[in-house]
Amino acid sequence: MKDIIDRKRSCWNERLKKCILDGGYTQESLAHALNNKYNTKFTQKTISRWVNLGDAKNGIKSFPDFENMLQVADFFSVDVGYLTGETDEDSFTLEKACSYMGLNGEAIKAIREITVPENMDSFFGKYRRDTFNKVLSAKEFRNFFECLNDLHQTSISPIEENRLFENLDSAIDYMRDLEYKGKIERYELNEALVMLINEIYPNPPRVNLNIKDE
Repeated sequence: MKDIIDRKRSCWNERLKKCILDGGYTQESLAHALNNKYNTKFTQKTISRWVNLGDAKNGIKSFPDFENMLQVADFFSVDVGYLTGETDEDSFTLEKACSYMGLNGEAIKAIREITVPENMDSFFGKYRRDTFNKVLSAKEFRNFFECLNDLHQTSISPIEENRLFENLDSAIDYMRDLEYKGKIERYELNEALVMLINEIYPNPPRVNLNIKDE
C-alpha cells in the first residue's frame, strides 16, 4: 500500500508542477487565482505544500482535502484522476476517446480545437465541423491519407530500419533512393490533395438555381 501511495504522491507532485508551469503561474499567483475563482484563502505556502507532497523536508504526507483537489483539477481543466496518476490523459473522457480512436491525447485535443464541440450553437463552430466532416467522409480522403502515410513511412525509414551499410557508397545510394522515393510520394500526395478538393468543392459548385418566373 505504501508503494501505491508513494507513486500517487510522486505523480501528484510532477503533474501539478507541470500544470502550474504550463499555465505560466508562480505558486503565489496560482494561490491568488484560486482564491479569486473559488473564494478560498490559499497562500503561497499552501501551494508549496501541495507541490512538495511527501517530501521528507516539509513533513507533509497527506493529500489536500478532496474539495481542494477538485478545485485545483477544475481550475486546470483536468480530472483529479490525472493529477493522481489514475489516467495519463487530462480526463477519463479523453482516455476513453483515445482508446476508441487509437489516437493519443494531443491528437484528440487538436481535433477538438478544430471542431469546438463545446460551442455547438455558434455558426463559427458549425462551419468548422461541417468542413471537417466533409473532408473525413469524402471518398478521396482515404487515398489522400494513404499517400500521406507512405510519405511518413519513408521519412522515418532510416530511423526504423537502422541499417548497417557495407561501405559509404551503399549508404549514399540508400539515401538517394529514399530522396527519390520521397519526391515521388510528395507528387502523389499533391495529386491526391487536388482530387480530394475537387470532390468536395467542384468547380463550378453544385447549386440549385432558383430563377424567378417572368
